[in-house]
Amino acid sequence: MGIEEAKKIVMEHFAGAARRFGFNELYGYIYGVLFLASEPMSLGEIAETTGYSLSHVSTALKFMERIGLVVRIKKPGDKKAYYRATKLLRDWRQAAYYGKIMEDIQQTRANLERALRELEGEEGEEAESIRESITFAMGRNALAERILKFLIEHEDEEVLERLLNCLESDEKR
Repeated sequence: MGIEEAKKIVMEHFAGAARRFGFNELYGYIYGVLFLASEPMSLGEIAETTGYSLSHVSTALKFMERIGLVVRIKKPGDKKAYYRATKLLRDWRQAAYYGKIMEDIQQTRANLERALRELEGEEGEEAESIRESITFAMGRNALAERILKFLIEHEDEEVLERLLNCLESDEKR
């Protein structure tokens, strides 16, 4: 029973992650099944394993392929499409939530800029206080955008190595 329970735990984890990031839990179950699979799986195998219908799984796989969570594979002499999960942390992060975070950062910047424009010509203590708050938020937002771009543009190993170097140099101080 240990193997099946371990599989269930992993699948539930990815289903929960999908829900937390605003996706249908089916995406998480599919990702979990493919993450654990030693070989690429067909649509039918995925549907059977997850317990979802072929049409639901097919629709989910199309979306997941489009955002980079799964890769479709054709085997020579076989008309079926097979799928495998992308297992690189970078691919998962980008597909699952980096895009949404970047959208939020860009929307935040646009709204803060719009709010600043509304304050043009306004004077007084309240207007200055609001300007300061917006300027502070814009600085933090720009920093978040730089960090996210770095995470998106660099390989996991480089990100981890630089982070470790920062932590180690901080410990030496």
